[in-house]
Amino acid sequence: MSESVEMYLVMTALSRRAPDQPVAVSHLASRLGVTQVSAIEMCHKLSERGLLHYQPYKGVTLTETGEAQAQAILSRRRLWVIFLVENLGIAPEEADDLACQLEHITSERLVTALKAFLERGPAPRSGWETGRAPEARPLDACAAGTRGQIVALEAPPAAEAFLRAQGLTPGVEAEVQAIGADGAVLLAVEGRPIALAPALAAGITLAAAPATYARQEAWARCSAFWACLRGEARACAPGAPA
Repeated sequence: MSESVEMYLVMTALSRRAPDQPVAVSHLASRLGVTQVSAIEMCHKLSERGLLHYQPYKGVTLTETGEAQAQAILSRRRLWVIFLVENLGIAPEEADDLACQLEHITSERLVTALKAFLERGPAPRSGWETGRAPEARPLDACAAGTRGQIVALEAPPAAEAFLRAQGLTPGVEAEVQAIGADGAVLLAVEGRPIALAPALAAGITLAAAPATYARQEAWARCSAFWACLRGEARACAPGAPA
């Protein structure tokens, strides 16, 4: 899968307000630094490949396959950043540049091996640990990569019923996978992705596991990745260095 295709999938996932709400093609074009004509052509291609549902004049949504691909892309990149920072002592900014390259050649077998290695705990020589225990905070105030337990859920009755039906309840383990520029949150609950609008994310409180704090710090410092999420040309323009 090319970098350009990956960015369309990731940006669609981060830009939506709800899983079934279409993202305007003009919005994708603006965030990815391409013309609307180019974006429409790419969306048609991805629709033919079964990665996007394209609705003229409405926008695009991810198919089940496209959703899985977007989640895999974010997961692989985060794994490499954490590994490089914690175990090789590489600065987060450089680690992110390297992760963008490594992510393209990472097999599922390597993903499994990386996860198993990182679950043993961060290496003590990385130098990024601060020793501070993170406090419980709203999802929209957490960094990508934060893992912990949902401790509070405040939402209108209808929205709360929807969230509980998705398995998002106090006491459940969750991980913040990405934060959009507008405060939208991509959350994983028991391995299942849930896209949360800013207002919903602000009402959900997560108590992060202490061992993840250094990883939050490292991931939050990855300027290239966050530039990409904001749609800045250096990281997102097709053909830009990975």
